[in-house]
Amino acid sequence: MNDLSVSTELILIDFVLLFRLLKMKWTLVLLLGGSLAGVSSGWTYHYSNITMTWTQAREWCQTYYTDMVVVQNQDENAALVSFLPNKNSSPYYWLGITRLQKDGNWIWIGNNSTWVGEESWAENEPNNNRSWPVCVELYVNARANRGKWNDEKCKQRKYAVCYQAQCNATICGRGRCQETVNNVTCMYEQEEEDACQTAVECPLLFHPNGYLRCGEGNQTVNSSCQVTCHPGFLRIGSGEVTCGSSPRWRGPRPICAGYKFVLVAVTCGVITFCCCCCMCLSWMKSRKGRQEDAARLSSELEE
Repeated sequence: MNDLSVSTELILIDFVLLFRLLKMKWTLVLLLGGSLAGVSSGWTYHYSNITMTWTQAREWCQTYYTDMVVVQNQDENAALVSFLPNKNSSPYYWLGITRLQKDGNWIWIGNNSTWVGEESWAENEPNNNRSWPVCVELYVNARANRGKWNDEKCKQRKYAVCYQAQCNATICGRGRCQETVNNVTCMYEQEEEDACQTAVECPLLFHPNGYLRCGEGNQTVNSSCQVTCHPGFLRIGSGEVTCGSSPRWRGPRPICAGYKFVLVAVTCGVITFCCCCCMCLSWMKSRKGRQEDAARLSSELEE
């Protein structure tokens, strides 16, 4: 076999190996939902190696991570238990949930959720009815109560469990970032999409003696329209109206009045003004006369 044949065979072998590697890579991508990065996305769990009170545990989590862990469903509870190392006995791990008073709701920090699973509590729990507030520890052991909750005095010392969030203000653009264990999903409101696709209009603004001329050609939200009166009519008020986001028209509505009406209104105004002036002059003249009579009377008394 000559050198050319050997080189050709080696090239073919390299090509086959490369093809197989690419095939394996794309198979992995498809199995992971089209993104290799998706495996490491979503929040991550972290725990302390020393015990502390519930308040100290939260401060520690907020200092080094995002906050104390919050559980939103039974699947997340199971994922958290599988992550944490087993303990043979107490102390176990603090959860980010408390109850401030007797008969009050159990409230998760951060989102104020009141979720408690039907099988969350260990047998005969919760049973702490003498001190408030009350906190919750998570059993992580090899016994029957593994993954169950126990209510405890918050001043007791347990291990802190924290989470590090991946969502931030820019990760989803205009969408809402929804995060779970090892997964980040960008949620976009359907209402916003519909609003972008369908222009919302203000109700028809009827002008019997005029007409509207809108910049966008219609009466949609945030558009401005000019009111123009027909010949023989005079516009009273601002000539521009704006369709608000309600959607409703903002500001006073202009009217188109006939010239006769305007003339009568102006005439009435002039007459009213003249009458007021006459009354003022008459009052001033009368007052001046009273002042002169008073001065004359005072002079006669002095004599």
